[in-house]
Amino acid sequence: MSNLKENLLRGASAALVGAVVSFALTQTLFSAEALDPLDRFFLIAVPACAVGAFIFYLLPFLEKNFLIAAPPVRAFLVLWAAGVAALIAFQFAPSALLFFPLFALALILVLPSAPAAQTVFEIGAARRIVGAWLFASLFSFLALGFLDDFYSSPLEIIFWILTLQALLGVGGYFLVGRLRRIADERQLDAPIYAALLLLLSGFALWLFRASQTVSLFPLDHFILNAATRGLFFFLAPLALTWQARLHLDLKLSGFYNRLKKTRLYNWVSANLNGLTLAFGFFVLYLIFAATLNHPRLDVDDIFFDADGLNYRLRLVGDDWRDFYWRSVHPYMILLFRPVIGLIALALKGDRLWGAYVFVALGGAACIYLAWTLIKSATGNALHASLVAALLGFSASHLIFGALLESYIFLAASLLLFFVLLIKGKPLPPLIAAAALTIGITYTNFAQNVIALFVVRPNLKKILQFVVSVVVLFVLLALLNNLLYPDSNPLFFIPSTLQAEQQNLFPLNRLRILALMRAFFFHNVLAPTPILYDKDIPFVQFRFFKPEINALSRYDLPIQNAAVWLWVALLILAGILFLLNLKKNLHWRISVALLGCIALNVGLHLRYGKELFLYSPNWTYAFILFLGLAWKPLAERRAFQILLLFFLALLVWNNGVFLQGVLRVLASQF
Repeated sequence: MSNLKENLLRGASAALVGAVVSFALTQTLFSAEALDPLDRFFLIAVPACAVGAFIFYLLPFLEKNFLIAAPPVRAFLVLWAAGVAALIAFQFAPSALLFFPLFALALILVLPSAPAAQTVFEIGAARRIVGAWLFASLFSFLALGFLDDFYSSPLEIIFWILTLQALLGVGGYFLVGRLRRIADERQLDAPIYAALLLLLSGFALWLFRASQTVSLFPLDHFILNAATRGLFFFLAPLALTWQARLHLDLKLSGFYNRLKKTRLYNWVSANLNGLTLAFGFFVLYLIFAATLNHPRLDVDDIFFDADGLNYRLRLVGDDWRDFYWRSVHPYMILLFRPVIGLIALALKGDRLWGAYVFVALGGAACIYLAWTLIKSATGNALHASLVAALLGFSASHLIFGALLESYIFLAASLLLFFVLLIKGKPLPPLIAAAALTIGITYTNFAQNVIALFVVRPNLKKILQFVVSVVVLFVLLALLNNLLYPDSNPLFFIPSTLQAEQQNLFPLNRLRILALMRAFFFHNVLAPTPILYDKDIPFVQFRFFKPEINALSRYDLPIQNAAVWLWVALLILAGILFLLNLKKNLHWRISVALLGCIALNVGLHLRYGKELFLYSPNWTYAFILFLGLAWKPLAERRAFQILLLFFLALLVWNNGVFLQGVLRVLASQF
């Protein structure tokens, strides 16, 4: 008798739910008012019966899971489902009537996870699960805002929401635990880390807002599309309780313990600070790349004499021939185009956005490698983060971490070489890293040779290194021109060097002053740029224009304040380097970095119209040298706060510069 009463109660409940759901759907989605009464009856009745039957057979399973949970957990699940349904019905749906079918669907999706939610509350892991879910939701929101321009069907969106929630939820679970340990073990470091990440996040958000003043900026590529928002704000909140079940299953199955023993987990754990910083700069550079490389900017020499159009055509289009016919980048196409193609595969074949992602990844790689080197040399992850951020916020890396050119990748390859040196790696990895450098721009192979000679002064090994790299150099250059015919002239044909004659300028007083500023100031702190409106149909940005004997200056109060503090930091680095030279375990690395800077000074005594164009070739060495010189103060809290304060001034100064660039672009489009 009791079973009959239960079934009757379930039947009545299921029928009521089916009727309400069917009525709401037909009134809002199927235009029932346009039908005659009989058709309208069947339009409502048939789905009501189907939904009711489905609910009737599903109720025992839902009740079983629901009753396991304590009353507070049950109340939370019901209210959570109601809140999600209300959000969608009142914000994203055509009618508030859809609240009822959405509420029913949300309950059906949430209630099976009730036992896991109850367990989480019992063991006191609720805050960690919520933290992991917040992390997953925030970053899946950002990622999906980018991906939904390439994956637009509802099934693809659902797949990406669930996948990102699961993967990022697992990552967030470990991250929350790591943050708790950092707060407990290094309480004084945590506020500085937080301030640095807040500074980076704030700069990225400001740049995102400022970029919207330029019509070139593709806003839709960075925000959720209208069709995606409803799905995201329905499924992402419902993932909270399912993440609880996922974490419990993975923990009880021993997966988390096995994961902690893997090389990947240990590498991520050991390098989490550097990876986090690199990711933040990747987002920053990608935002700026979307404006600087827009196809409507269809000439070269707009930004600091860079060949933006030439690189965009060669890396993105079907014509990879260098129309300047220069041999200084022997197999750059072989190194870059396949990688962009692989990234484009993940973006449904969009090579242009593949190139944007590629250049931003090059900038992010520089940040991570700089962090790795300073961390290896000083043992202080916080100092490494501050120095890497200094490189990332520098004017040189803000521009060339976003602009389609070769220079940021050259900086990354040189940084990689120094990282391999400081970690004591054998010759084969060094040869591979040097093969990247020489393939991008062959003159900078000299930096590899200088570094190896100073750090490991073994003539036999150096000769072996040089011969190996040169052999690879020739073979890969030939392969490049076989796979990409006529992409550029072969470097070993002497007549190809004649194309570089046009880049030679006389050494005079103005050029010496420009060299000093380019190597010590302009590459870090952007001055007021020279705006030149002749020769091409767009305003050109320059810091040095020898054709008209013009050199940028620091005109604003914020520029002067930042410059004077920078001068003090430079003097401090010089004094510390000299005082601690004998005690410096990595003095050879520091001397090698100075040698690379000196090489670039000698090269650019006469070569180059716009010296800032080449600044990534030495800015990495300059910043690394400073980071190593400041090592005796790396543990001092006052010095860490001073560096953080300078980074804030640097962001302000270079933010004014970027705002000026955006303002000029906005006036032209």
